[in-house]
Amino acid sequence: MAERDRQNRRRLSFFERLTRRLTLRRRKWTSGAWQIRQSHIFILPNRYGFYAGFLVLASFAMGYKVQNNFILLGVIFLFLVFMLSLIASVRNIQGLKINVQIEPYYYAGAMHHIRLSFRKDQPAFNLKLSGPMGDVVLDLSHGATSLLLPVGQLPRGVHDVPALKIETLFPFGIARAWSWLRPPGDLVIAPMPSERAIAAYPRGNPAMAQSADEKRQQNNFADELGDLRDYGDSDPPARIDWKRYAATRETMVRDHGLDAQGELILRQPKGDLENGLSYLSGGLLVAERIGAPVRMVLQGNDYQIYDKPAREKAYYALARTQ
Repeated sequence: MAERDRQNRRRLSFFERLTRRLTLRRRKWTSGAWQIRQSHIFILPNRYGFYAGFLVLASFAMGYKVQNNFILLGVIFLFLVFMLSLIASVRNIQGLKINVQIEPYYYAGAMHHIRLSFRKDQPAFNLKLSGPMGDVVLDLSHGATSLLLPVGQLPRGVHDVPALKIETLFPFGIARAWSWLRPPGDLVIAPMPSERAIAAYPRGNPAMAQSADEKRQQNNFADELGDLRDYGDSDPPARIDWKRYAATRETMVRDHGLDAQGELILRQPKGDLENGLSYLSGGLLVAERIGAPVRMVLQGNDYQIYDKPAREKAYYALARTQ
């Protein structure tokens, strides 16, 4: 991944590297949607733009020398085309709104993605998004689009979202306008899970399972895991699988019967650090699948995991462990 980043940096021109550094230092996308304004946009003629500029100057010099009004009118026309192309390039990406969705955590050893949504009041054309994994063509002919953008296979840890560049050559391809983006948030890369059979994990005090179930009900939290069964009069409404109900009109609940056996006890094993963290990550994944609470002990810290926020906090701790 580091070698790929170095190759991407080498592909950037001097002006792109300069504008990237200036933009990411001055403007911070902290939350919500990011809207590209005129002050965020950089524009330069490309190779064909320099050819067109040279043609304008040469035609003007020749027309002035021979005092030919038709040549001078042609020069004015070429100059207007050149200037309108610069203006149209800026207007093509000005006003573009971008939203980003980043998962709470990812696992090492897999390709990691973020979801980007683009929206513009008017259609935009000939747009390209450049990032760590290459160039992606954006279809905004209808004013909106979204895509799942790969950002690479990152090692365990907490990483910044890489900088992205939106570029256009609209309308005549003689000038290019671009803007830099740095989506907010972090990429939390948890250890690659090493799963084992449920019987291989020690179980703790069933009292914690009952406490976790009470907290889920108090917070109106319905865990998405567990075995489906028919809804009974004694079942709390928080246990109803509302997604299934919306799709099938069947009232079903998630049964967390394994909670009565007690929480899973996950302790960091001795030996290689990465293998130990993979064991803990695999235990969290198994517990999430069966809907059981977890008590995880990591470097002297005790994590009690019975809902999504606590699970995300545990994965974050695993990603940051040194």
